[in-house]
Amino acid sequence: GAGENFSMPLLPRVLFAALTAFVIFQSGRAAETASPLTLWYQQAAKVWTEALPIGNGRLGAMIFGGAEREHLQLNEGTLWAGSPYDPDNTNALAALPEVRKLVFAGKYDDAAKLIGDKMMAVPLRQMPYETLGDLFLDFSTNGTVTDYRRDLDLDTAVATVSYTVNGIHFKREMFASPVDHVIVVRLTADKPGQISFTAGMATPQKASVTVENSNLLVMNGVNGKAQGVAGALKFQARVLMLPLDGKISAAGADKISVADADSVTLLIAAATSYKNYHDVSGNPEAIIKKQLAAAGEKNFDDLLAAHIAAYQK
Repeated sequence: GAGENFSMPLLPRVLFAALTAFVIFQSGRAAETASPLTLWYQQAAKVWTEALPIGNGRLGAMIFGGAEREHLQLNEGTLWAGSPYDPDNTNALAALPEVRKLVFAGKYDDAAKLIGDKMMAVPLRQMPYETLGDLFLDFSTNGTVTDYRRDLDLDTAVATVSYTVNGIHFKREMFASPVDHVIVVRLTADKPGQISFTAGMATPQKASVTVENSNLLVMNGVNGKAQGVAGALKFQARVLMLPLDGKISAAGADKISVADADSVTLLIAAATSYKNYHDVSGNPEAIIKKQLAAAGEKNFDDLLAAHIAAYQK
């Protein structure tokens, strides 16, 4: 293989090994003596690649961290375009003898063209992965933002956004729990009655967003088609908002308003019908309701402790 032809001279190899050992040793010392390894920034993300990721292997979010608008781009691991299909090309077997003749005759370009036309999978490409959508939290800051920090603690898999406005310190803590199967967002301030925002959802999928019971955003949708394969996958996302004190109400048909709360905990759950595509009654709603009901019985500290323990293991 290519690796057999590559050889680093002895001295550089020794120096490289020594440097690697030193870095590993220093990293171990730092883990014992310094603060946890953290990615941190002094400004919000402007584009997707600057956002901070959280995920539990199935649910994920990219956190932009704006002070006036928090943006969480959401993913669910089974949300792909299209529907089940058979990519086998039925013309392949009949074309095989002619392809062999062309190869043996040295007509490689003709053989490659015939393979492309008659033997390759239909469609040739796999179905693309798709986004679930976006959750937006819009705040009225009414002042200059200072002491801004956006970070992701790699020891705990918890993302944090914090800043100060008009002498009040605001904080958001976010993680994707592998135990409770929800994304958790907690909003707090160092003075009571300061948490106010409007929450809404958007998606490029064929979907609708509604409000239930004044504290629950529900998105129902169907995935898109790709490579000529029609979409047939149902999905649902729910965002449950649990404020401490304050007021919560529907803001129109598809948004929720929270005003003057001491703190708010958001629980985000999502699922798809990927296990029962062909069942027209297939619906992920029952899965999500069960997950939210179980997670909603726990307080934030218990959710966080269970998440950290599972992640660190």
